[in-house]
Amino acid sequence: MRQLCALLLTIPALAAAQTVRYEVSVSAPTERLFHVKAEFPARGKDTLYLSLPAWSPGAYEIQNYARYVRHFSARSVAGQPLFWDRADKDTWRVTTGRGDRVSVEFDYLADTVDLSLAQLADDFGEALGTNLFLYEEGQLDRPAEVRFALPAGWQVTTALKGAGRGVYSAADYHELADAMTFVGKYALDSVQVDGHWIRIALWPTADYTLAVQRNFRSAVEKIAKVQNLLMGGPPPYETYTIFFNVMHAPVNFGGGLEHSASQYDIMPAPAFADPTGRFGDFILPLLSHESFHLWNVKRIRPAEMWPYDYHGEQYTPLLWWSEGVTDYYADLTNLRAGLWADSTFLSNAAVNIRQVEAAPEPWSEEDGSVATWINEVYVNSSQLYYPKGSLTGLLLDVSIRDASDNRFSLDDVMRALFTRFYKQGKGFRTADLLALFKEMGMPDADGFYQRYINGRGPLPYDSVLPKAGIVVTRRTTALPFLGVTSGATPDGQLVVQAVSPGSAAGEAGMVPGDVLLKIGDIAVTPDSDWGAAFRTRYRGQAGQPMTLTVRRESQTLTLNTHVRERATTSFRLERAPSPTPKQAKIWRGLATGTTGP
Repeated sequence: MRQLCALLLTIPALAAAQTVRYEVSVSAPTERLFHVKAEFPARGKDTLYLSLPAWSPGAYEIQNYARYVRHFSARSVAGQPLFWDRADKDTWRVTTGRGDRVSVEFDYLADTVDLSLAQLADDFGEALGTNLFLYEEGQLDRPAEVRFALPAGWQVTTALKGAGRGVYSAADYHELADAMTFVGKYALDSVQVDGHWIRIALWPTADYTLAVQRNFRSAVEKIAKVQNLLMGGPPPYETYTIFFNVMHAPVNFGGGLEHSASQYDIMPAPAFADPTGRFGDFILPLLSHESFHLWNVKRIRPAEMWPYDYHGEQYTPLLWWSEGVTDYYADLTNLRAGLWADSTFLSNAAVNIRQVEAAPEPWSEEDGSVATWINEVYVNSSQLYYPKGSLTGLLLDVSIRDASDNRFSLDDVMRALFTRFYKQGKGFRTADLLALFKEMGMPDADGFYQRYINGRGPLPYDSVLPKAGIVVTRRTTALPFLGVTSGATPDGQLVVQAVSPGSAAGEAGMVPGDVLLKIGDIAVTPDSDWGAAFRTRYRGQAGQPMTLTVRRESQTLTLNTHVRERATTSFRLERAPSPTPKQAKIWRGLATGTTGP
């Protein structure tokens, strides 16, 4: 008993000695710099190797956060300067002076709007743990404490757990790196769902109007209830936070990034909500998608990403499941929650089909999962595994329900992955997934995988979807095709990024870097629907002369070309007017999350 008591007294002291302590401060927001101080245990070591991650889990691109670091320094606890140098692109080598602890400090430039980068504005800041928190190589299991020193009137909302007296804690570096944080002045709200709190932190405050608040809270509550029920609840968090950034400055993207106990979303103001509080079309799918990542990818994770390696790419063929099937469950959530009508769900699936079928060449979902790290600009399969993976989820769900007479579903597969893999502390592989498909009754799971997931065959919409009473209608038309990929600049111009060979733009001699000003007499601006105007004006005029006006460097040029057309297939999905009893049962099960008769 005495030995046990001594051990219990010693464990907290050992944990405290191994804790890494951080302080994050903002002295002058206009300088766009976070100041970070970190104190590491160093007893018995001559040198510490301290690193920042090269990427953030969920954002499958190398960001090299060390490039934003400036004014790095190292000292002993007594304040004596310590020698340091760079060991590699994101690792600092620090001599310890044989002290028990080492303190390092640096400034972090926070001037970029991005889902995995830090930003500071005059009265607001946000950062992800991968941006600010160094870790010692080989010591990812160490606990951490974080304090904030901020301008007067600023608040802190973080996914880290509160430990009292302004201290926040993380059990290990993985939890620390995954923690999103807002500081400054922003709206803060909360709603309780199934006995667990969900916080809503939204900047700027003015965008969280009473109408938006009402719709936001209602949507979040409905989404959480459906997903908790789907996965068998309770949710895998104590408190969950939705961090939301409504951008009024020009940005050419919107999206979200998932975390274990939070999500961070960015949306241009025009796509967020209208004055009545009605959301833009992408908001509900975004909230549902990032929320379902609580289970799929943050916990149900491919084996290749268990554990995370923050130094470089972690390739897996399974992002079609982690991201694409999450997209399917986001749409299914909105249907089951009553946020979408049947027609909206089917219309969204039809949009996915059009996007997949419009790809310039056949491609594999597995290949897209691996290639996401380089963001292929031609096929762009790093984005197409979202809609194709979502459609694959729908086809798998219908196939399992049909083969088992609705006794099993893809929901059962998802729950089995959660209990048999995440709960057992391990990731899953493709073979594990296929075994679960077979267990749930899916015929020829291996063949489906080889043809449509590992292979490049066209997805079998026409043969599978009717089993759920879904009618597929195709219509092929020829439409004018310009042949450019473009992007908006902060000053409101449309810059050509790529030109398709054999297109009207290619014939004209347009090159990347040109600013597109006019197509004939149609003015081109990022905020106008110039594409629709172009197709309407030149439809049915293949071979007719056409001019393109561009600015190239300091010159305005008029380029001559001809109208080119490209065959485009549109898809329509709708419920069969007179489904068979089995078709009706499968649709009802899919739409309500039920199995059985």
